[in-house]
Formats: sequence, C-alpha cells, structure tokens
Amino acid sequence: MQQIPVPKTLDVEVVERQLAALWKETAGESDDDAAVLRARVANLLVFVSHESLLQEVDALMLDLTMVHPSRALIMLGETDKSDQDIEMFVTSLCQTDKRTGAKRLCGEVVILKARGKFTVELPSASLPLLVPDLTTFLWWRNELRVSDKVFSALINGSDRLVIDSDEFRNPLQDLLEVDRLFGSDQEVGVSDLNWARLTLWRGLLADFYDVPAYQPLLDDIDFVRIDYVSPAVEPGTVAPQALLMAGWLASRLEWTVASEPTTQDNNKTLSFKLLRKDRGSSVSMNDGADRGSSPTVRGGARSKEITLELNRVERGKHKPGRLVEVELRTSASQPASFSVKRSADNLHILAEANIGTDIHRGRLLPVRNRSLAHLLSREMEILSNDDLYQQALAVSTTVINVSQSFSP
Repeated sequence: MQQIPVPKTLDVEVVERQLAALWKETAGESDDDAAVLRARVANLLVFVSHESLLQEVDALMLDLTMVHPSRALIMLGETDKSDQDIEMFVTSLCQTDKRTGAKRLCGEVVILKARGKFTVELPSASLPLLVPDLTTFLWWRNELRVSDKVFSALINGSDRLVIDSDEFRNPLQDLLEVDRLFGSDQEVGVSDLNWARLTLWRGLLADFYDVPAYQPLLDDIDFVRIDYVSPAVEPGTVAPQALLMAGWLASRLEWTVASEPTTQDNNKTLSFKLLRKDRGSSVSMNDGADRGSSPTVRGGARSKEITLELNRVERGKHKPGRLVEVELRTSASQPASFSVKRSADNLHILAEANIGTDIHRGRLLPVRNRSLAHLLSREMEILSNDDLYQQALAVSTTVINVSQSFSP
C-alpha cells in the first residue's frame, strides 16, 4: 500500500489534515456515482518489534478492513537498532467492488517507526491519534513484559489486549507475564489467538460429557496424555497450546497439581500427578455460548489421583506448536479412552471413544487453518474478558512454575 509521509510526526492536527486530504483524494478517484464511505468502527493499535512483522501486518490489514474498518496505528519499535526519531506515514485501505473495481469502503492506517531510545516515545505519538468513543484494541507482537514502559502506556489507553502465545519468543516466561497482567490493576480484557485455535478441540472434548453412558467412565479418568509438536520459536519447550489445554481440563474438572514432574523418553515427556478432590455438586465444562458445548460432570465422585503427560512428538505434516492428540483414559473395571486427534495428513480432527473392545467414532471435522486476519477479526467482536481462558492460564502457570523448579 502507498504510504504518504507526515512532515511533523507529533503534531496531531497535521496528521488529521493529512488523513482528510488522503480521504478526499481517495474519494475523488472513484469514477462512478457510487459513494465511497470512510468507516471507523474501532481503533486498532499494533506494536511490532521487527520490520518483517510490519510487512506481515501490512499484508493482512486489507482483509481486516473488509470486516472491521478501523483507524489502525501500526508501530514499529526496534530497540536494538541505532537511535532514530519517529517517522510517520499515512495511508488508506479500501474495499473494492469485485465487478467494477470501484472503491466502496475505506479505513485508514497510520504507521509510526522508531528505533533505539526513541521507541519509548511511540505511545505519546500514537495515543493522541485515537478516535474518541471507539473501542481500542492493542495487538501486541513483541516480548510481553508487564513492566515494559511502552507496553504499560499502550495498555493504559486500550480496552482489550490481543496476543498470540504461539509466537512468544520465550513461551513459558511470557505466559507467566500474561497471568501477572490478570493479577495487576489493569482493567483490560485479554484475547489469545492461540486459545482461539483450541476452540474446536475444547468443543469436541466437551461433547463427550453430553453422552450419559460416558459420564460414569469419565468420572473414573486416571490418565491424560496431550501430544504436541515443539514450538518453532524455542524447540524443546512445552508448546503453549499443550499448557493451555492442560489448564482448561484441570480448571473445568477441578484437578490440582499434586507433584513435581518427572521426565521420560529423553525428556520428551513431562509427567505430573494431579489430584481430583471430592465433589458434592456437578462441575460445568461450559465453554461459552459460541465456543463449545456445555456438558457437566456428575457430582459425588471420590477423590482420585490422575497422571498428566505432556508429550512432545515428531512434527510430520503438523505445524510447530500445535496439538496432535488429547486422550483421556480410565483403567477402572471397564477400561475406556476418549480422544481427539489430528489426522496424519493434518486435514481433519477426529473424536473417538473406545469402550472395552468397542470403538465409537464421533465427529470428523476439517482443520480450520484460519488466517491471522480472520482470528483477529473474531477477537475484535469480543469485549468482555474470557474467564475460562484466565482460569486455564492460572493452572498452566502452576504447571510452569513447578516445572521450572524441577531439576531432573
């Protein structure tokens, strides 16, 4: 997209005049009588730390504009480069008529670039440009540290934070930082695009609890295995998806971490003992109105020890950092297992229950390889905090803390 430089980077009036002039120029390019609409349904702050990520955001902004035309303020802050004061550019993004190619609906983008010590000035340059009375989303694509001055300033001006734990440089430490954010005085909702990728998995696992015949067997679960592919950013580390899935299961079923981990198979498998306490009432697996089904686990189950294995597997055709299979198993009087897994070709996800020698195949669904633009668009429709994510993350951080204190 064409970028027009702004001569005075910190002068809000100059930027607004430049955007107004750009809008007039865009509207004047229409060669028919149809109106070109300038639309802003939200403010979107995006912070990236590398030029390559800036180019990636540029590429997806047009797709995002088709659903959420916004005033987007995209900030490049390269703290590891030589000092360079803020540069600012403006541009517009427009939907076009597929038949005629005419522009119909346009959003606007302001790009700010700073390097070295000038990076800390990006919030003071961008926040005054927010459109008043619109919801403000911050998409943070950098190492997450709650104490970071740039992050703190931007989060104070935002209504919702969007992250993607799949691209965390230090997955375990960054997940701990997200949990610390929930414990701070920040009143901001949090969306994790990696959590959204688990929606189908959570829904299929929750579906097992809708089957009355399965519930006594599910009450006797004593083994859980979560297979995952190592993340690309830090190979050998437990993938955030595996931790979040373990956290979701434990938080929904009221399991607590009861032991330090042990390692198996050359440290590819991390094994924990969990404890399920006595329950006098049902436990809900409710995953939200549009995020999964809502079965319950029957109350009155006795206290039980459960083995949790986080198992790293070879990649094959699977993407780095993704789940491969989740299995719940009981070795009680009637052995049974309940699993959700990817197909070998990575095209489908299958739910399956094995009761004794009987195999009950559940739903076979196509893998939804949604783009970043699609995932971000979905999260921009949600304003309230996701309590299930917060609870799952709290358990995940317990697993992380226990693991980090363990020396095999």
